[in-house]
Amino acid sequence: MPQKKSAASLLDALSPQLLSLVEASLGQSLVKATDAAPPSISVPSSAKTDASKAEETSSPPLQPPPAVPRRPTGLNHSEVFVLRESSSPGFIVREDFLGDAPAMAVRDACLRLQQMHEMRDAEVGMGKGGDVTSHVAHARGDQLMWLSHDESQVPPPIQHLMKHIERLVHGLVKAAPELGIRNIRSTQFAIFPGNNTRFVKHVDTYSHRPGLRRCITCLYYLNPHWDLSHGGQLRVHLGESSWDVPPRLDTLLLFRSTDVEHEVLPTTVDRLALTTWFYCNADDANIPHTTRTANPASATAAAAPKTFPRASRPPCIRSDDSQPLDVDMAPRRAPPLPTSISPSPDDTIFVSIPSFRDSECAPTLQHLFATAACPARVVVGLCLQHADDDDTAFVDKYGAQVRVTRMHHTDATGPCLARHAAQQLWRGERYHLQIDSHMRYESLVRSFRPHWDAYLVEQLHRCDATKPILTTYPMGYHLPNQIPSDTRPTLLCASHFDTHGLLRQTGKVLKVSPPRPLPCSFWAAGFAFSEATVIQHVPYDPSLSHLFFGEENSMAARLWTHGYDFFAPPEAVVYHLWSRAHRPVFQDTRPTAEKEKAASLARVQRLLAGQDDNPTTGLGQERSIRAFEAMQGVCFATQDIDWTSMWGRTHAPIEFDLAASSAVTFTDEKTSR
Repeated sequence: MPQKKSAASLLDALSPQLLSLVEASLGQSLVKATDAAPPSISVPSSAKTDASKAEETSSPPLQPPPAVPRRPTGLNHSEVFVLRESSSPGFIVREDFLGDAPAMAVRDACLRLQQMHEMRDAEVGMGKGGDVTSHVAHARGDQLMWLSHDESQVPPPIQHLMKHIERLVHGLVKAAPELGIRNIRSTQFAIFPGNNTRFVKHVDTYSHRPGLRRCITCLYYLNPHWDLSHGGQLRVHLGESSWDVPPRLDTLLLFRSTDVEHEVLPTTVDRLALTTWFYCNADDANIPHTTRTANPASATAAAAPKTFPRASRPPCIRSDDSQPLDVDMAPRRAPPLPTSISPSPDDTIFVSIPSFRDSECAPTLQHLFATAACPARVVVGLCLQHADDDDTAFVDKYGAQVRVTRMHHTDATGPCLARHAAQQLWRGERYHLQIDSHMRYESLVRSFRPHWDAYLVEQLHRCDATKPILTTYPMGYHLPNQIPSDTRPTLLCASHFDTHGLLRQTGKVLKVSPPRPLPCSFWAAGFAFSEATVIQHVPYDPSLSHLFFGEENSMAARLWTHGYDFFAPPEAVVYHLWSRAHRPVFQDTRPTAEKEKAASLARVQRLLAGQDDNPTTGLGQERSIRAFEAMQGVCFATQDIDWTSMWGRTHAPIEFDLAASSAVTFTDEKTSR
């Protein structure tokens, strides 16, 4: 008699057509559980047809063997596919998510919360859209409490769990921005008492926040001695069949909140679970959903999930930095920046610009002066790295307003030397603006918005800090004259650690402009505005040769430990050409180049470890490097990134336009700007 399978993969639940679709999406064949168990996606082997359910009492289905505990990993391609595609089952299961000891610590923390706080009877949504709630015991029998949004009020074991869940969801955010998942969540602890309490079939679309809807449900089970006779499985309905997920300790279940129908089967023992929901906009047309019936207490079926079209995702400043944001590229000017003060000629502005054989440098200078409210107060310090036959005559017409230091392009060693050389041209001007040499101007389209100088001065004084810096990654433009009219701001956020252990950052577009400059944890070399005394306090280190990654966060660490704080402007001020196709790229073929680059990387790593005490180019004394890590929400030693760091690390939730997220994370070496 053939032996039954002891475990099943989610792939086994896919139809041949859907399996082919998954394989086409991944570009490779997938192995089913009958051949080899997948390392991360597994579903209990209790998929039932109506006939097999009738045999359950006499021949219970075999359960999968215990998984080997492992450190939680990110979502793989097939898991992302299952969660994003409406034609898929819509759920994944991770067993032994944290390991036994951390899982028991989470359970113990939840039980302590139960002793400290009163739990209430759960309610169900009723009526059209589920906008009326009521306690209906025969429909839902659990008791629950909501966890605080203040992380300091959440026990550390639960914080540890949430960080790992957030990493999974953040991976889904990056892989499927069309889902519109926002950095807003809610978490509840629930107990189903062991007197045959249950929760009838439903979907998780009810939201207690106006304008929001649950998008992804993350269920974490806390039952160490669960047995089949206890009941309480989560039954996920898949058309004519279903999957039962045992609520065992350390099992994590992720599914789409909007269209995955599920129920909690009656339980004969107390059943504990933590549930976290991540939200999206309620009117997002790209989210698959199931129509809620009028009364979920008696619901037995719901409408079939709708198939949603693949979203057309406009790139912003993408990870290959070759295609900038394609948002409203109509050839027209963005409106002038709003200002409430008259510019003073005495408030002089020094603009430092490095240029490496850049044909966009000339229009950048032209535009810089043409759009200033008071161009007479603007002075440029330009480090011109050029070949003998490059056209550099464009600088002559500006006279004393453009100070130039020249360098043969073969002597260039990267951005740090060039920016240091440009800073040496400062002559005591009050403010300092640091930009790149590709900020575009055309006769009908401007990449600097009019009155940029007055706006930056006014916004700098609105920052709640003694030494503020306005900084961000600007949105991009295309040559020859495709400049966005979009004036929404971008905010710098953490992205990932690279192979050198250096933190990469990204820019994300906000859906709406805030009323004031927005606090930020990161600093951008291509756009930074502050008091010019920053040049004296934290000068560029010219010895960091060939450092194209690591420059920005090492400067951020130096600036912050010297007492500077970072803010994003409330509106877009300038637009940046992220493509390098129009100009020669910096390449150093000297035999010592790689050795110099390695020395620069090592220097940055020592600085971020707090081991560089150079009085001129090292860290400051006002704040520590450990405090800097805490401010950014990262750990350089372990390369951990807090979820909030990936979303701006602000106290209040911020809404980003994820379909146009800047994602300014570079995958290859930048040039000397």
